[in-house]
Amino acid sequence: MTSDIEQIHEEVRLIRRDLEEIKSMLVQEVAPTKEELRAIEQGRKEFARGEYEEWRKRGRKKAVS
Repeated sequence: MTSDIEQIHEEVRLIRRDLEEIKSMLVQEVAPTKEELRAIEQGRKEFARGEYEEWRKRGRKKAVS
């Protein structure tokens, strides 16, 4: 006979499996194109050189006094 804890664990395991199946149906994985891979690599190189702009500062307008 299985204990209540074992039954709960099995139910959680089954729910987790079902959620993974649903996720795989809703969120299709797509391999990046060669162009996208090049852009990612270029971005990494720019970041390593310190050539980036913080997103929080991007597009901010200076206050007019």
